[in-house]
Amino acid sequence: MNWRALTIALATLAPLGAAQAETIVARSGEHDGFSRLVMRLPAGADWSLTQNGRSAILNISGTDTVFDTSQVFNLIPRGRIANLSQAAAGRPLRIEMGCNCEVQSYVMANGYLVVDVRGQVSGASQYEPESGVLPLAFDDPAEAQLDHDAIARSQFATNLASALASQAAPEKVSPQTPQVAKVKEQQAPIEPVEEAVETVETTAPPTPPISQLLNMEEASRAAKVGESERRLLQQIGRATNQGLLDLVVTEVNDGTTNFSLDPLGARDRPLNPLDHVAVTSSIDRETGLYANRPSKDAQEQLCLPNDDLAVHTWGSDKPFSEQIGAYRSMMVGEFDRFDESALHKLAKTYLFFGFGAEARMTLELLMEKPKGYENLLAMADLLDARDVGENNPFSGQQVCDGHAAFWAALSEGEVKKNADAEAIQLTYAKLPVHLRVHLGPRISTLFSQLGEKHMAEATLRSLERTGVEHVPELNLAEAALAELSGDTDTVADELTEEVAARSENTPQALIDLINLHFEERRALLPDIPELVASYEVENRETDLGAALRQAEVSALSLEGRFEDAFYQLGELLNVDGPVARAQATTPLFTLLTERANDITFLKYGLPFSKEATVPEATPVADIMAERFLALGFSEAAQSILKKLSLEEQTESRKLMMAKAALGMESPQTALDELSEMDGSEANQLRAQALRQNGDYKRAGEVLLAEQEADEAARVFWLSENYQAIDEIENAEQLGYGALASVTTEIDEIAKDPEGMPPLAEARALVESSIGTRDRIEDLLNRVSPEVEEE
Repeated sequence: MNWRALTIALATLAPLGAAQAETIVARSGEHDGFSRLVMRLPAGADWSLTQNGRSAILNISGTDTVFDTSQVFNLIPRGRIANLSQAAAGRPLRIEMGCNCEVQSYVMANGYLVVDVRGQVSGASQYEPESGVLPLAFDDPAEAQLDHDAIARSQFATNLASALASQAAPEKVSPQTPQVAKVKEQQAPIEPVEEAVETVETTAPPTPPISQLLNMEEASRAAKVGESERRLLQQIGRATNQGLLDLVVTEVNDGTTNFSLDPLGARDRPLNPLDHVAVTSSIDRETGLYANRPSKDAQEQLCLPNDDLAVHTWGSDKPFSEQIGAYRSMMVGEFDRFDESALHKLAKTYLFFGFGAEARMTLELLMEKPKGYENLLAMADLLDARDVGENNPFSGQQVCDGHAAFWAALSEGEVKKNADAEAIQLTYAKLPVHLRVHLGPRISTLFSQLGEKHMAEATLRSLERTGVEHVPELNLAEAALAELSGDTDTVADELTEEVAARSENTPQALIDLINLHFEERRALLPDIPELVASYEVENRETDLGAALRQAEVSALSLEGRFEDAFYQLGELLNVDGPVARAQATTPLFTLLTERANDITFLKYGLPFSKEATVPEATPVADIMAERFLALGFSEAAQSILKKLSLEEQTESRKLMMAKAALGMESPQTALDELSEMDGSEANQLRAQALRQNGDYKRAGEVLLAEQEADEAARVFWLSENYQAIDEIENAEQLGYGALASVTTEIDEIAKDPEGMPPLAEARALVESSIGTRDRIEDLLNRVSPEVEEE
C-alpha cells in the first residue's frame, strides 16, 4: 500500500518541475531626489507598469512570478516607497508610495528593469536624530560624572560663577542639562546667591566686567559649535537614508536619566568623534545598488551559508544502494503519509551522488519547503547541466568566500574577474570523487575561458589523480586549455577525438571544431557537413539546435558548397530569425569573398550589398568592398560601405570610399573623403580626383610633392603646360619630359613659311612636312612601349 501511494505521487508530481514559480529578487537604492528598485526580468517576458495616485502596479505577463522584496527596506526608508506587496505567485507587484511621487521605468541593456519613484517626501520620513547632539555611552551615571570638581574645572562654569558674584546675569546662555541644574541646587545654597544679586544691583559699575565679555565669547563659540553639529547630524542622517552610513546606536536609558554632550564641556568628550560612525560602501555586488559592508553580519546576509551547500557532507563511503535504500524505506510513514525529514535527506543524498533529476522529483514531494529549498533545486539543475536562468539563488555569489562561489560560477557559465577563485577551488577539492569527475571538466573550462591557465591545469590534474579512465567532457576541457596556450593543433585533435567518440558532448565539439577551422581557414573532412546536419535533426528543439544550424552553414562554406550554404541560410532565417541569420552571414560571406570565383561572388555579393542589414554587413563590408573595387563594381562597393556610416570611419574605409567615388566619376566626393587624410596613397587618389576635375596644375603639384616626377610631367604634358615640365629637374630624362620636348619641336617645325617666293615656300613646306612626320614617328615610338605596358 505504501509503495503504491508513493508511485502514484511520483507519477503525479513528476511533470511539475517545469511549472515552478520563478523568483525575481528586488533590490533597492536611495538617491538624491528618488528611490530606485532594480530587478532582472525573465528572458522574453512582457511587462507593464501603471500608476494610480499613490500606488503603482507592476505586472509581468506569461510567467508564474514571485517577487522577493525581503531586502528592499534594509537600505531605503519608507518615504517614497512605503510598502511592496504581492497577493500570490503570478500576481502583480503593488507599489504603495508615501508621497505624491512620479513613477518612471526603463529596461537596461543587461535585462534589468529599473523603477524610479521620484518626488519630495515629508521631513518625517527622513532620518532625524532624536536630539541635537551625538549620543554617547558612559560607564558611570551622569551624577557621578558631573561632580563639583568637574564643574569647577569647566572654564565656562568658572566664568558663570564670577558673573553671578559681580552682577545679575539677565539670561543663561549655557545649554546645561537638567542634571547640571540639579547638582547646583544640591551644592549651592539659594540665600547667598540672592544676597550677591542684591549687592550687584546696588554697586554694579556701568562698564560690564571682563567675565561677562568672556561669557559672550563662550556663547558665540557655543552657537557655532551647535550649528556645525546640526549640519553634521543632518549630513549623517541623509547619508544613513542612502545606505552610505550605519550609526552605531548606544544604549540610552529612559528620559529621566538621558544625558547629552555639552558642547562647551572640557570633560567626557570622546577621543575620536568618528567612533560612532561606520562608513560603508554603497556599491552593489553587481548592479551598484546594493549596499554592502565587509562586516560579518553583512557577509552572512549576502552570501549563502556553507552548511546549506556542503554537498560533500550529505553522503558517505557506503554503497549507493545502501544509503538510498535506507531513506527510501523511511519515506512513507503510517497512514501512507510522507516523512518530510526523510524526503529532505533523500534529496540531499541524491545530490551527493549527482542525480539531479531524482533529487528535484524528491524535493517536489515536500509539502513544507525547508530552509534552502530553492538552493537544492538549483543545485539539482546544475548537476544535470540544465540552465537555471539569471534569477537563481546563486546569482551574484561569486564574490563569496564559501561554497556559494563554486555553484554561482556553474550557474552563470563563467568565472567572473571579481570571483573568489580560491573558494571555488577549495569547494571543488572537497567534493566526492564522482562529483569531481562529473564537474571538473566544466570548472577547468571556465577557468580557461577566464584566462587562468594554472587553475585550469590544477583542476585537470586533480581529475587525473582520481584514477577514473573515462571522464566526460575531458576533451572539451583540454581543448579549451590548449586554446588558451595558442596550441590550435592540439585543440583540433582534442575536438576531433571528442567528435569521433559520438558522446553526448559531440554536438558541442562539432560546433567548436567548425569554428576553429573557420578561424584558422583549415579544410574540413568532407563528411562533416552531413554529420552536423544529422545532429541538428536530433537536437532541433534544444538549445544546441540554433548553434548547429549556424555551424552547418559554416561547414558548407568551408567546403566551397556555397549554393547549399545559401539554401541552409534561408532555412535558418525561417526557423531562428534575423539575429541568427546575421550571425551566420559572417563566416559565409567571408569565405565567399576569399574563396569563390568572380561569377559566384557577384551572384550572391551584388544583391547582398543592397539588401543586407547593418548587423549583417558590418563584419564583412571591408573585405567585400575591396573585392568589388578590384572587379570594377564601384557602386556596389559604395553601397555596402555606406551601411557603416554609424561605425568609426577608418583610414582604409575612407580610401575605399574615395576609390568608389572615382570609379563612379565623382571627383568632388572623392576629394571630400580625402580632405582630412595624408599619405602616399591618399595623395595619389587626390591627384587622380583633381585630374578628373580638370585641375591639372594642382594634380601635377600633388604628384611632384610625392616624388612622382614622370607622372607629374604626364599631367603637365596633357594640359600643354610645357613650362612646368621645364621646371622639373632632369625633365629631359623623363619619358613624358622627352615627349614634351618632341611635341615642342613639332610645333616649331610645323609652322608655315612666310615671306618666301612660291617655289621656295613649296620647298619649305615639303621639308617641314618631312620633319614633322619624322618627329611624329619619334613621338609614337616613344609612346608605343608605354601603351603596350599598360
